[in-house]
Formats: sequence, C-alpha cells, structure tokens
Amino acid sequence: MILKTLAILFSFILFTGCGSSETASIQEEQTEDTVQTMTIGYEEDSRMNMLNPDRGFYDADYELNRLTDSNMFENVLSEGYTLVYAPLNLEEYNTTTVLPDSLLNTLSKNLYDANISGIKLIFRIKYRSGLNGNDPSKELIMGHLNQLKPLLQHYKETISVVQAGIIGAWGEWHNFTGDFAETAPEYKSNRRDIVEKLFEIFPDKYIQLRTPMHKELLFGASTVYAEKSTKGEITPEIAFTNDPRAKIGQHNDCVLSNATDMGTYASDNIPFWKEYVANDSNYAPVGGETCGIGEGEDAFLSDCSNALAEFSRMHYSFLNDVYHPDVLQKWKDEGCYDTIKQNLGYRLVAQKLIVTQTKETLSFSLDITNEGYAAPYRKSNISFLLKNNTQTYTFPQNIDPRRFYAHQSKKLTASIALSSLPKSTYCLYIKIGENTSAIKLSNYDMWDEESLSNRLTCDISVE
Repeated sequence: MILKTLAILFSFILFTGCGSSETASIQEEQTEDTVQTMTIGYEEDSRMNMLNPDRGFYDADYELNRLTDSNMFENVLSEGYTLVYAPLNLEEYNTTTVLPDSLLNTLSKNLYDANISGIKLIFRIKYRSGLNGNDPSKELIMGHLNQLKPLLQHYKETISVVQAGIIGAWGEWHNFTGDFAETAPEYKSNRRDIVEKLFEIFPDKYIQLRTPMHKELLFGASTVYAEKSTKGEITPEIAFTNDPRAKIGQHNDCVLSNATDMGTYASDNIPFWKEYVANDSNYAPVGGETCGIGEGEDAFLSDCSNALAEFSRMHYSFLNDVYHPDVLQKWKDEGCYDTIKQNLGYRLVAQKLIVTQTKETLSFSLDITNEGYAAPYRKSNISFLLKNNTQTYTFPQNIDPRRFYAHQSKKLTASIALSSLPKSTYCLYIKIGENTSAIKLSNYDMWDEESLSNRLTCDISVE
C-alpha cells in the first residue's frame, strides 16, 4: 500500500490532480515503519475576496417589516455580499401591546426569503428612527420580544449577529427615555434585562452593544457610565462560554470620524476603552459603519494608513458598504478599499498538507493560517473528508473555528487504519461549517460546491 505519485523530479512536482495550484514535495523515508510521506504546499489567492459568511462589507438597509411581492434578498450574493443589515422597525408599535399578525407574517416571509437566498443578517430591532420620540416601556418591549421569539429562533441560522438595539435613538443606545433613562431608578437593571432577553432568544449568538462603556456598566464593575473598569472584559478563561461577558461584541457606528468615534470611546479615557475593545475583539465580533470624514485635524483618521491599522487592531469583521459614501470613496481613491474588503473578518489560508503512510496507518496534517483581521465568530464543525467514488470517511476535528485567531496558524490532524480502507484512489477535503455557513479557504481553485468543502488533493492511492 503506497501513496501514488505521477511524477518525481528531484523530489518536487507540480501537483495538478485537484485542479489547483499546489507545489508538492514527495519523499519516501527509509525507515522501518514509514512507507511514504507527501508534502503539499499551497498558494494563497490574496487578490480574491472570498464570498464567505459572516464577514466583509455588507449591504444596507433591508427592513424586515417591508412588505414586498418579490424576494428582496435574491440578488445580494450576485452583487458580492454575504451580509446585509436587516433591522426590524417597530416604531409604529411603540404603544401597541400585541404585535399584529400582518407584521409577523411579513417578518416570516422576509426571513424565509433571506434563508433561501443563502445570505446572513445583521439584525437589530428599533423603536425610534431619530433623536425625537420616546422608548417604549420595558413591559411592552418584553411582550413584543416574547411574541417574536419563536419566529426568530426558527430562522436563527440566517441571523449572523444581533445588535442590542431596541432602546435609544435608532436603537443605538443613546438619548434614552422612560424606563431606560438615567433618571429612572432601575435604569441599569432595565437595560440589562433587554440584553439578557436577547441572550434567551439567541443563546448561540453574539449580542453587540454600541459602546464598551455600556458593557462595563451592565456586566462589569462600573457604577456610572464610562467609569474605568475591566471586570466586564473577555478573558481566555471565559471566552466562548455562556458567561454574559463572553457573549457581547461591539458595533461602532461612527468609525474613524473623530478621536472618540462620536462617543464610542469616552473622551477622558480613549486609550483605555480602545484597548478594552481590542482585547474583547479577539473573542467576539466587531463591526459597524463610518459616518463621515472628520473635520480639521480629525480628517486624517480615515486615511488608509490609519484605517488599515485600526481595523487590524480592533479585529473588524464587517463594515457598511453604503454609508458613509465620502469615506468609502476616500479609501478607493487612496487605494486601500480592496485591501479592507479582502481582510475584513477571517481569511483562512491552507499552507501545508502532509500525508504520511506507514504499514498500518494513513495520516494527515494540515496547517491553516488566518490572514484576516478577525477570527470567525460562528461556532461550527470542522472535518477532514476522505472520499473515493463510493465512500466518504469523516474525521471530525476537536477545534472551534472561533479559535482561528488573526495572524495565527492552527494544525489539524487525523489518521485511519489502512485495514479500514478499500483499495482505491482518494480525494482529501477539509470541511469548515455546514450549508450556507460553510467556509471557503483563500487558495486557488480549492472550493468544491457539491460537498461544500475545500479539496486538498486527489492523489492519495491505497493499494
């Protein structure tokens, strides 16, 4: 039983059996146990922006209470997006105790359409579309959320991330009124109850808050808004657990506009709160939008040189591709728009595969590097697939893709007894995620649409 090779030239060949650009080194080691070792080095396709879930520039606005005869999401993928901002605007139900069936039916249709279109939603509920108006009572909001819960849970797979929303102007947690204003005796517990209700509806999703100061006030040790404290930060020990602190990310809706990003960071402690987000963003998603080029000396903040450094440091996963047009055009003019587009979120690259065959076993070892700004934030399964014309052998990996941290490498390994394999020629794949959440590696010609996995090599022969 040997690994079949087609040609060897000074122990190096150009491997074309998978239809991909690979450089392979084939070595037969003269040891008692090892029959043959095959090493394949892969080439990154750094120019291509892979259409992968839960990352990249997103399109906006796809209001989920909009009644249409057609599927408003049907062209999203063909236009180059996998993410859209999809708010549910409940402004007209600000004093309505029970949401009408007409709204629920419209929401159900739009969530279904998004699901069959294969795209993911950045979801936010909002009751106010501006600075004016009032937040509903906590009791009314909780009633609405209980009504919405079954429908939202049914379509949970098409929701990428949930922005806390609901209260404050635009659902952006500022200019609070009523039960949520700082003048209300129980304002902190009222705000915290909103987030915890979202945890209940979306137990496997991250909830994004508008500023790190909100997180520390509600789930840390701050007694007043913007008081310095780090109890609410995500540590390696609580990351990816059900600890509330570990389930909160950030959405910055005024990126690079001025020194505080229009209040995203408290003005008297900007470095402290930026470091807070830089830490948390290793483990929870950060995204948002720009809101204009800063005035005067703040204009440089949106320069490419500063923007690239900021998105890398803060591990940005997604940004609005509609707003603000002046900033987006500036990035195009200065030449960094495509770089940002390619690196938002994760960009997983296969580096090297080693296939080893001994007298008794066949083993695989694959190195993958994340060249993007952030780790994937959706928990999913990873498996090697070994396939011939009739059979598939699956090798689950004990690793969470959320631990594919930016600019780090991971090694995936598996082995199988040769006695378990019929004589045949096999292809080896790596599968990350399922269905519309499956992840493409950023290498040339690897993606196999039929199996929704990445083809590593098709030249493994067991004889």
